[in-house]
Formats: sequence, C-alpha cells, structure tokens
Amino acid sequence: MPADTIRDARFSRRQLLRAVPLGAAAWWMQGARVLTQSVAFRFIVVNDLHHATPECDPFFRALVAQMSSHGVIDFCLIVGDLADAGRPESFAAVRDAFAALRVPIYTVPGNHDNDVEKTTRIYSEFFPGRLNYTFRHKEWQFIGLDSTEAEKYQNTRIGDTTLGWLDATLPALDRARPTVLFTHFPLASGVNLVPVNAADLLSRVSALNLRGAFTGHYHARIEKRDGNTPLLTNACCSRMRDNHDGSLDEGYLLCSATNDGRLSWEFVEFKPARRATV
Repeated sequence: MPADTIRDARFSRRQLLRAVPLGAAAWWMQGARVLTQSVAFRFIVVNDLHHATPECDPFFRALVAQMSSHGVIDFCLIVGDLADAGRPESFAAVRDAFAALRVPIYTVPGNHDNDVEKTTRIYSEFFPGRLNYTFRHKEWQFIGLDSTEAEKYQNTRIGDTTLGWLDATLPALDRARPTVLFTHFPLASGVNLVPVNAADLLSRVSALNLRGAFTGHYHARIEKRDGNTPLLTNACCSRMRDNHDGSLDEGYLLCSATNDGRLSWEFVEFKPARRATV
C-alpha cells in the first residue's frame, strides 16, 4: 500500500474502547478528528466505461447509485473511453447516467471516443470544453488533457495542439498550488501503451506542485512515481470490457484532498451482474 493511500476503517467508539486502553483510544480518536477536519473535499475518478449499447444503461445506473452511496462527493473525473465505438448515443447515455450524481463531471476523451470520425468532434458536441482545460476547486487546481491521437491505441504521440495549449497555459497556473493532472493515456514509464512522448509532457509540468496524475487506457491497477509524484493507471469499469492484465477487479477511485496538499485514494470495486464480454 502506498504511503499516500488512506484505507477507511470504521469503528464505533465502544469497539475502540474495548480494543485499546483508554488513553490510547482517546489519542487515536483525537487524531482521527484532526484528519477528518483536514480533508478539504472528496472526488471520484473512473475510466474506460466503454458504453456500447442500451443494454449497458442498467450497468451505469447501478454504478452511479453505488458512487452516490459514499456521501458527499464534490465532483467526478471520467478519464476517457466513455464510449466503446464513439457513437453519439453512447455519449448521451453516459452524460445522462452521471447527471444523477448531481455534481460536476469533468471528462477527457479516449481513443475509442474518436472511432467514428477519427476526431474529437462528436465527443465535444456532448462534452464541450472538455479537451484541454483547467479548473480550480478550493485550494487545488486540476489539469485535463487530450492525449489521444485519433483512434490509435498504441505507439501514439500526444499531439502538438495539446502540448501547445499546455505551454501557453502553464505561466498562468499557480506553481505552489497543489495540482492534479488527468488524461486518458498512461504517463508512467514502463506501463503498456504509454505515448512515446509522455516524458516530454511530464517534464513540462515538473515545475508545478503536482500531487498526482490519473490515467486509464491500459486496463490495470498500476501505481508508479515520477520522482515523488504518484502516476496512477486504473482498471476499467465497463460492462463490455475486461482488464488487460487479466485481473477481475473493476471499479473506480475514491479520492480525498486535504487542506495541506495531501492526496489519497482508495480503490472501490464495482460488482454488478456479470457483464457480456466482447
């Protein structure tokens, strides 16, 4: 378990007092209150939904219902491949399903979102302004990037449009503010299907206070680091697709950000009725 990761253990006060001496219990409970008070907000990260047909709709209704059960969530990041074949009806279905969360939804495109026309045009009709952009939430800043190269899935290159946008935007960003990057293709060296110029992108953001990067595309739970920065690639969460590494656990990340710039995450498995694999 990475040092940054906080697992959620819930104990009643009575259980705690039975388990440990009174003095130790009081100290632990005081520490727990401090940790709770320091959490500025929570958010969800999910990737590789691969909506394909109306038969997927109950899957996503159940997924959003489970996400809603976590209590207060400030927003949700969907990190590419919303659609399995880039069809308008799939984008509409994902948009409508996640609207039930009643929080802002921040997306970036994946390669499958470009399947119909080999561009992001149709995706952008349903998710306007969701290619290369930033937003701030409380004391944190977030950077969403389009790392796709048309519909290509391997040996890809992050495009000049994205890198140019990033170069133009970086001077306006606060270097001290804790920052999160999210994009579809993996960025960590050694991960399958990483773009050939991923290191170039990471070097551009190295001056920022980057606390983590969330990616998808290669369906597997992988945590690596670029220096001290966690680079996470997650399993898919799809009715239609399996994980590339053969693992069976699919789901999403429940993340917490603290006032003092710490980022933590917890993998939450989603287990609906057995999906149809293609």
